[in-house]
Amino acid sequence: MRMWAALLLGIGWMMALPGTAQAAWWQAKSRHFTVYSEGNDEKLRGLAERLEKFDFLLRRLHDVTDPEQGSPVQVYLLSNDRKVQKLASNPNIGGFYTTSNRSAFAVLARGEKTGKFDFGAEEILFHEYTHHFMLHHFPAAYPAWYVEGFAEFFSVVKFPKSGAIEFGHVPMARLPGLVLGQPYPLEYLFARDTGDLSRRDGDRYYGTAWLLTHFYQYNKTQRGKEIASYLADLVRGVPDRSPDSYFEGGLAGLEKDLRAYMRHRLSASSLKSNEMKIGEIVVSPVDPAQGALVEDELRLINHPKADELPAIVTAIRATAAQFQDSAYAAALLAEAEWAAEEKDAALADADRAIAMDARSSRAHAVRAQVLLERAHDSDKADDWKAALTAIVRANRADTEDPVPLALFYRYHAMRGDKMPDLGYDGLYKAFTLLPQSPDYRFNVVRAMAARGDYATASLLLDPIAYSPHASNMREAAIRLKAELDGQAAQTSAEKAKKTGNPAPAP
Repeated sequence: MRMWAALLLGIGWMMALPGTAQAAWWQAKSRHFTVYSEGNDEKLRGLAERLEKFDFLLRRLHDVTDPEQGSPVQVYLLSNDRKVQKLASNPNIGGFYTTSNRSAFAVLARGEKTGKFDFGAEEILFHEYTHHFMLHHFPAAYPAWYVEGFAEFFSVVKFPKSGAIEFGHVPMARLPGLVLGQPYPLEYLFARDTGDLSRRDGDRYYGTAWLLTHFYQYNKTQRGKEIASYLADLVRGVPDRSPDSYFEGGLAGLEKDLRAYMRHRLSASSLKSNEMKIGEIVVSPVDPAQGALVEDELRLINHPKADELPAIVTAIRATAAQFQDSAYAAALLAEAEWAAEEKDAALADADRAIAMDARSSRAHAVRAQVLLERAHDSDKADDWKAALTAIVRANRADTEDPVPLALFYRYHAMRGDKMPDLGYDGLYKAFTLLPQSPDYRFNVVRAMAARGDYATASLLLDPIAYSPHASNMREAAIRLKAELDGQAAQTSAEKAKKTGNPAPAP
């Protein structure tokens, strides 16, 4: 009886609110994920459970023992592919993953796979989460084929009714390229990234990367040891060794064995349900204001262009006007206004949000950024004090929000003082919470370089500099890494010069 009363009360509460003609939003919270969905059904809880099993699998296989490290990943299930494609500005996409300055998030549609050889949204999600996991727990200078092959290897998982999780299965979407188009030649696979590949060659490249990774994962012979040695030397930065030198018979010999391997029945593995601990999953309705703003919030945090921001602000402002008593709506509006450089409006709406909810880290962070810029312009002691107070309050509102943490560093950098340990510590914690963020990674790199630790700074750039995907960011990382390597070498030479050469052994 109580259950039915609560259900009827919930329905009446949602129907009475403005802007709720569409399906209400629900959320499933677990240890490592928050999944948002239009409508509450078993798909929501089921996806959260599968994601936790997948995360457990990766941790178990790679001996990651800290279950709490990092910020939870947010996953948004939109009602159809068109919404995902519009948000991504890509008509050929089924889902995507990226980061904001506050979290890593993925967006996909609720639909099922349309065919055996198509990419399912969950396969895309598992592929991207594997990249997320690799970047968080073992970032290094891996070759492009291994970065993508590793993600492809774990992208195809199955969840039988027994509660187990199976992995190592063939990615059927890559099979036509492998069988009909033949594997991608290894001399090219080892030599290039994924840029400028045609659709046909892309399928062959990714399929062959998966096949070679599968071969490596299951091959306990000398070939497996050769691949392990090759990868380890790349991570250590061993220079000027040809891939041919690692493999008996060179890459041609490895390719011959790989083609023979492909002709055999390939293994898959399983982790039983009694071996997994995934913790509690709590399903609850999303605050109505947050639900009404989900899609506009995604537009805001998905790296919009400057000329797109005014329309986003207008849309958020119109919806927020329907929820005048919502601190969430006011804080999001303030963040959008700050991004669009409507600074006075941003400060006013941030203050309005704080008046309704003094624990709104998002609102405090917007307020801090406005006051920090004001202090930089005026250089008045009172303005600097007000900015620092706002940053401290934002951090106290949520100590795990990376934005206020990074603001400690920015405050001291903008003021031009000697950087205190607190500034470095804040930036580094923001980075450890969200190492997938290129902004935090670049900022930590520059901070390390400012302290004279050029070698560590260079290593931190490896995941971007060796990314399999060409981009302006990767080119910037390559250039900066070369500068840092040069400075590290110069520092090392100067240190050796001061200490002098050791005397030869008698």
